Amino acid sequence: MRTLDQQASTRERILHEAERLFVERGYHATALQEVADRVGITKAALYYHFPSKAEILGDLLNPMTAELEQVLDDAVAQQEVGGIGAVRRTLITGWLDVFLRYRNTLVTLLRELPATPSDSFSRLLRTMEYGIEVGAGAEAGIPERIAVAQAVSAVTDPVALMPQLTNEVLRDHLLAGAWRLLPDSAPGARRARGGRPRSLSTADADLAREWHASGEHTVDSIAARLGVSRATVYRHLKK
Repeated sequence: MRTLDQQASTRERILHEAERLFVERGYHATALQEVADRVGITKAALYYHFPSKAEILGDLLNPMTAELEQVLDDAVAQQEVGGIGAVRRTLITGWLDVFLRYRNTLVTLLRELPATPSDSFSRLLRTMEYGIEVGAGAEAGIPERIAVAQAVSAVTDPVALMPQLTNEVLRDHLLAGAWRLLPDSAPGARRARGGRPRSLSTADADLAREWHASGEHTVDSIAARLGVSRATVYRHLKK
């Protein structure tokens, strides 16, 4: 009779070999028999641990998402101590380190998004969407929210799309790129003074006028959504 340790070891070997095959051949092109052959077990033995290929992919994805959630909790805890800059530094740096640890899983995800188990992938999306919301901050305008989303993408996609680069090289360059998008949050940056921006970009000014003309948004709500003062909104509405 197999011990619990032996069963756990077999499960880990299945995950390891399945991940390698998913990266080499793609999720759809990989048959469970191939995974079983790589591990050195029968297909029936593989089914004992994983009833479906989707469950294997889910088990590869869930640990990464759990670590992203932990980093997100750590980032939220930085708000009162170091403000939004500390939140962003913790979030971006921590998430990048998680993505690097789960590099092969990211490769599989980028190639096989439609094949990802819905519950597991939905959990990942919710985590990343909430991370962008936290990283932007409650008072952030549209440009700042987009910049945070771009920074998250900047430390995610290249991890999977540039396999020729080592983790060490990627980490340094990706963080440098993220801080170019969020200069006020970069390590060593001076903490921004309080208050809201006094002007709007041309695109945001046009958006403010469009919202106001629709009659569905108040000046207060427009100011909150764009991260500026009421006076700034009024000034642009008069133009």
